[in-house]
Amino acid sequence: MKVNMKNFDLESILTSPWALWLISIAVSITMWVYVTGMDEAAYITRKFSCPLEYRGVDPQGILRGRVSEVDIEIRGPEDAVLRFDYNSVVAFVDARFLAPGKRYTVNVNVETPSSINLVSCYPSQVVLDLVRQVTRLMTVETVLPQNIPEGQYIEGVEIIPKEVGIRGAEDDVAKVGSVRITPTIEELQAGRELLMPVKFSQSEPFEGSVAIEPAQVRFRGTLVRGLPRKRVPVNVRLAGKLDPDYEVQSVVIDPSEVQIEGNAEDLAKIEAIDTEVIDVSTLNTDKVMVTPLRQPEVKGVSFVGASSVRVSIQLREARAEKIISNIPVEFRGTETPQDYVSVPASVTVTVEGRPSKIEGFDAENVRIKAYVDMTNIFMAPVTLPVKVEILSGDAYVVNRVEPQNVTVNILESR
Repeated sequence: MKVNMKNFDLESILTSPWALWLISIAVSITMWVYVTGMDEAAYITRKFSCPLEYRGVDPQGILRGRVSEVDIEIRGPEDAVLRFDYNSVVAFVDARFLAPGKRYTVNVNVETPSSINLVSCYPSQVVLDLVRQVTRLMTVETVLPQNIPEGQYIEGVEIIPKEVGIRGAEDDVAKVGSVRITPTIEELQAGRELLMPVKFSQSEPFEGSVAIEPAQVRFRGTLVRGLPRKRVPVNVRLAGKLDPDYEVQSVVIDPSEVQIEGNAEDLAKIEAIDTEVIDVSTLNTDKVMVTPLRQPEVKGVSFVGASSVRVSIQLREARAEKIISNIPVEFRGTETPQDYVSVPASVTVTVEGRPSKIEGFDAENVRIKAYVDMTNIFMAPVTLPVKVEILSGDAYVVNRVEPQNVTVNILESR
């Protein structure tokens, strides 16, 4: 097959509009590929770990399951990334509006310099378990060693401070059963003041951290020879029926504690020491007396020092109340009381006095009166306060009047 070269004009083809259009498209694509290739080559990426901040957390709350850092990927011009300060990227969670006692899923926010773009952040969300933080005061206990030599005991035990604070999440603090110090026999034999760490016992493992404040207390105690001793409170035993017009206001014991001694096992059985019985049936005024103590019921336990205490009994006047109903309301301060009527027409009065007086109270004999003062009252209806007087003397006091006010109307003529 032969091609007719006379019909194939290359110059005319290259100068045709379609050929020029194709050439311009090809040049444009080539330039775009070149330029974009250079642009991609000028941008680079970096991956690194960034600390995660928690902003605006409630001071009374504790975050559980904190995510300490996130993985960040950034992208930017090569010269900017090479000079990049990683501390200029900040990842944080906004917890300002979170309330303790709930679980939240919140977004992680990332701040970058203007020349750097954020590609990704992992994780992009975190789960916040915000729980309430509390502080609970607990008394520090002393756990003595088991190897204290026979015939010796600890005397003058003192702990400063006596109470420490347990701080942490509310449910964790509730798991703390006791706080204690555990001095060794060698420390006790040294006889010096000790600075001891406070430890706690718990019913279950904690979900978060629990702190003791202060973490150490001062301990004083002396290891001495002899029988162990113990200080116990004194309990006053009262018997008899007091005059009904009086009641016991207070009982003061001096001293309020006594010291006993014996074997440690026997001392542990005694929580208090009773006085001999004091008969109050004849008392009608304050009284001070010296009362012997009852001997401990546990054998082998005895008093150290005095076996009696000084008891002061203070009395006060007893009071009782009685309610009297349907006391008619009278009208005073007017020349025509028969022209008025009150609504309601009667009131209820509560009087107070000695029980012996109240017990035999008779409204008629006592002559209790309820009235309203009509002085300078020229029109009706009018609401006036009810006043009460007791004509039998000052043995009674009016406590309440119900109702306190009545409405006075003019009685219509028939």
